[in-house]
Amino acid sequence: MQIKHITSFIIVILLSCSYNGYAQQDDKAREILDRLAEHTTSAPSVFVNFTVSMSTLQDDTIYEQFDGEITIRGEKYRLSIMGMEIWFDGTSTYTYMPDVSEVIISDPDENGGLMSNPAELFTLYHEEFRYRLIDEISREGKRLYEIDLHPLDRNHDFHTVKLFIETENNFIHSAVIAGKDGNRYTLKVNDYSTDKQVLDSFFVFDESDYPDLEIIDMRW
Repeated sequence: MQIKHITSFIIVILLSCSYNGYAQQDDKAREILDRLAEHTTSAPSVFVNFTVSMSTLQDDTIYEQFDGEITIRGEKYRLSIMGMEIWFDGTSTYTYMPDVSEVIISDPDENGGLMSNPAELFTLYHEEFRYRLIDEISREGKRLYEIDLHPLDRNHDFHTVKLFIETENNFIHSAVIAGKDGNRYTLKVNDYSTDKQVLDSFFVFDESDYPDLEIIDMRW
């Protein structure tokens, strides 16, 4: 799976409810989603430690799994995953790969689609989804809302986002994207914080911190 897809998957899970363009479907689901959006967008920043697993839709066999951490503030984020460090400063993406000692600088891909374009994820409030509260369940000793979201735009790389939201704290417990590629992408939140004050510099790649680094600038 390409790193752009992994990055986008993680961010879409964390920001998928931070929009205003709900298609009017389920009032109870909207109420829950609004609380989640308020909880995350009003915070100084959002830090999440997570595990991502990828499996097949046919038999749900996990064929890849890895841990990561992400900090989000507004449109900016910093992500550590699969031995890589990724910064998005609101304008450009910096992907640092220590195994080859290089960083790739790129512009957001405006035509790459939701699963391959992190920039598009920050404008999800322009999108419209069908959404429905499926059930309230117990899992791992916690009460969770189970909500399904389906994009009205059939050009997306996925057909369903299933969110499990904790009833007690209005934050994501886990989430699943069913991709049109026949795979299921699952994110499990291990730990999170919404009260950290993060400086702008945290989201900016500083070349001086990485000597002898090859810089590949792909920006137009």
